[in-house]
Amino acid sequence: MRSADKEAPFLRRGGAPALRRKRKPRGLRIAFAGVAVAAAALLLARFVGGERFALTRFEISGNSRTRTEEILSVLASWRGRNVATLDLAPIAARLAQQPWIERATVTKRFPDGVSVRVVERKAIALFREGDAFWWVDPAGHPIARYDPRRDSAEYVILSGDRRSLPDAVGLLQDLRAQRPEYFSALSEIASLPDGGFGMMDALFRKTIRVLRADAPEKVHALIEARSFIESRGWEARAIDLRFADRIILVGAYGAGNRL
Repeated sequence: MRSADKEAPFLRRGGAPALRRKRKPRGLRIAFAGVAVAAAALLLARFVGGERFALTRFEISGNSRTRTEEILSVLASWRGRNVATLDLAPIAARLAQQPWIERATVTKRFPDGVSVRVVERKAIALFREGDAFWWVDPAGHPIARYDPRRDSAEYVILSGDRRSLPDAVGLLQDLRAQRPEYFSALSEIASLPDGGFGMMDALFRKTIRVLRADAPEKVHALIEARSFIESRGWEARAIDLRFADRIILVGAYGAGNRL
C-alpha cells in the first residue's frame, strides 16, 4: 500500500497534467516575418514613389539681386523628381554658381516641395575695366556686370590691374573703418604701375598716392596739414604719401614742395 503523501510521478500537485502547445518550426516563423516585412516595404515604396511625392512646389526666399525667375530656371532640372529620395547637395551647388548667390540652403517640404533660402554676395565697389563696369565683393572679386537698373547707390570706382582688386578693396575698407570723414569724400582708387594706389576725392580734388599699409595714418596727417598747405597757396598736380615721414606735393616744377 502507497503512503498518502506520495504522488504518481506523472501528476502535478493539485491538478491535471499540463498540455504543451505545439510550436511552429523556427525557420517557418522567420519566413513568415520576412514575407510580412517585404510586403510592408513594397507598399511603402509604392506610396512614397507615387505622384504625391513628385517635386512641383518651390519656395524661394532671401534673394534681392537674383531674380526669382532665374532661380526657378535653375531648379527646373529637378522638377518632377521624387522628394523623398532627392539629393539636395547638387541643387545647392548649382545655385551657388549664380553670380550673386554666395550660398544656398535647400530643405525638403513634404510631400511635393523644396524650400530654397539664398544668401547673396554684397557689392562694395565698382571695377572699371575698359568701357565696362563690374560690381566687386568685399573679397575683391568681380560679381557681375554693373546694371544701374538694379542698384542706384553710389560706389567708389576701382581701376587698374584686376589682380590688385583685393588690395584695393582692403584699402577701401581700411579707410571706411579708420577715416570715415575721408571715406565719405572718396570717389576713385586706381592701382599705380610703380606701386601703391592713386585716390581721387572731393576734399583735395587731385590724385593722392598711398600705400595700403599706412594709408589711413598718412591721410590723417594730410588732413591735419590741409589748412597749412592752403595758407601757403601751394598748388600741386598730385600729393604723394608713399614716403616715410613726408608729404610730397608734386607740382609744375618737378618734385615740388615737401612737408
